[in-house]
Amino acid sequence: MKKRKISVTSLLVLIFLLIISSSTFAQNLEDLDSLESFFDGFFKSQMEEYKVPGVTISVVKDGEILFKKGYGYYDLENNKRVDADNTLFRPGSVSKLFIWTSIMQLVEQGKVDLNENINEYLDFEIPNEIAGRDNNEDIKDITLMNLLNHNAGFEDKIKDLFVLSEENIKPLGTYLKDYMPARVYPAGREMAYSNYGSALAAYIVERVSGMTFAEYVETNIFKPLNMSNSTFKQPVPAGVTEETSLSFAYIKGSYQSDNFEYIQPYPVGGLSSTAEDMAKFMLAHLNMGGYQGNRILNPETAAEMHSQSFTHHNEFSGMAHGFIEMNYNGYRMITHGGDTFLFHSGLYLIPELNTGLFVSYNGRDAAKARDLLIKSFIDRYFPKKESTTSLSENSNFINPKLIEGKYIINRVNHTTYESITKYFSITNIELDPDENIIYNFMGETNRLRQIEAGVFYDNQSGNKLYAAVNQEGEVNELWTNSPNVLKRASWDEDPLINAAFILVFIILTLILSFKWIKSLFKRSIRKKYYLEKLTPIVFGFLTIGFIAAFAYLFLDVHPVYNVPYLFLTASALFDKLTTFIWILPVLLVFLLFTNLRVWSIRSWKLSSKIIYTIYTILSAGIVWWFYNLNLLVF
Repeated sequence: MKKRKISVTSLLVLIFLLIISSSTFAQNLEDLDSLESFFDGFFKSQMEEYKVPGVTISVVKDGEILFKKGYGYYDLENNKRVDADNTLFRPGSVSKLFIWTSIMQLVEQGKVDLNENINEYLDFEIPNEIAGRDNNEDIKDITLMNLLNHNAGFEDKIKDLFVLSEENIKPLGTYLKDYMPARVYPAGREMAYSNYGSALAAYIVERVSGMTFAEYVETNIFKPLNMSNSTFKQPVPAGVTEETSLSFAYIKGSYQSDNFEYIQPYPVGGLSSTAEDMAKFMLAHLNMGGYQGNRILNPETAAEMHSQSFTHHNEFSGMAHGFIEMNYNGYRMITHGGDTFLFHSGLYLIPELNTGLFVSYNGRDAAKARDLLIKSFIDRYFPKKESTTSLSENSNFINPKLIEGKYIINRVNHTTYESITKYFSITNIELDPDENIIYNFMGETNRLRQIEAGVFYDNQSGNKLYAAVNQEGEVNELWTNSPNVLKRASWDEDPLINAAFILVFIILTLILSFKWIKSLFKRSIRKKYYLEKLTPIVFGFLTIGFIAAFAYLFLDVHPVYNVPYLFLTASALFDKLTTFIWILPVLLVFLLFTNLRVWSIRSWKLSSKIIYTIYTILSAGIVWWFYNLNLLVF
């Protein structure tokens, strides 16, 4: 009887351990049937939820391609299925890893120096000045290392990053000269992800090698790795493969496709490749530069490239010579994501496990799907290590209330009309009752607890923030473990304040215009004061017209890309608006003059004079508002 009780107890313990093993213990990555079943089920669910027609994936480990498979379709109309070996997807900014690998090849050959001023390699000059600063004497030169670390300090630019046809693509050097963004942060201070900076590095590859970037990569990376189904040429040339995936957006119950996304500075996102070819690239990096007897980097150079090259805080992940560091479940990864308008991709290497994963989706709304995939994959096969992040007993914790407020990511535009996009990148940071930081970033809610003085950590996502308290005892910047910084939004960057200001101006214009127009037709009023009444009426309605016209331009979006045409192609209407908008400051001068005259009119009530002055002040504010948005440029 006693033995039976012991046996039953042992059986219950065994069953319990088997139950929890599925979630607590690592699954065997080399059990290929189980691996395939995991991906089959995962993608079936994701493709339905995120409306994705096709996915391609490859997994490598210990020098071999462990798994590769295509899911769904790359051409819905003709029922053509994705093949991991032959179907080309567009991995977007994953392309940049080929820029950085090329740069490290040239470093290895002694042809470039990562710490050299990039102007030494260019045939045009990057000005040594920061926008808005009067004194630029102490400005540091931009180096190649700054480009690799995305801390050169350039503002972001969206305009003409993508174009609508092959005919609109300019030579790389011409594009870089014509579309140079302003420097807005000191070089080396903070990461602000930059497509322009990456394109500069690709152009340096062209200048030093004497080949186009596409030719250089084909000769020095694709051929040694036998990546025969990969190209940077746009569109994909004949002879590579006929299976180039279309891209899709699910709109009003049906899929709409786009043939090809043309990227102006093509090295930063123009790659077309298969999951199999990307597996070869991952294997070469995991094998310290070697693949099947060929080499793209020496082991020493590969080791240097994979090491951390910049971080915002010594506790944080950062950059690794172009790779973006991540830490998930206690494992250091070197990665790069890629997002075009319609493709969403990711390449993830875990050097200590000699494992890599590449995935690409051909649906517009799949960015979150990509992020969920890599986390689910690691949770299943590489569960969380015992946490080394613990709560410090340091009594110097900062007051979390200092952090509350609205922030804007530093990857924004400051000096052109594109600065309007920052109003749509506001991050609101709040505190919960336990004084944890709560904020939403890229659709994911983060809850961070202070673990050291000013260091906040999210145990679920692994995200960290560092809040630096300045000399005035304020927190105006939040340093992250990604290639960006959150900066406190000023009052004039608050979208609600801007919207309220415009709404008040429009309402007041309509009310006062109705009143003044009505008075102009009253026979009982002897003196009409046409100038005093018509000036604000004309100013007000012209302003409303300009606001409506600019709103139309920013709301006129590409039906598939879901971005304003203004960012994709030239606009004659925009050019005319920014020319004729100068009539507003001219009219404002007249309005200021009529406002002075109003105060000398004895027949006007004091309340009418005050309202007129308030409207004049609002009108001056409107002119400043256009100027602040860089729509009125002096």
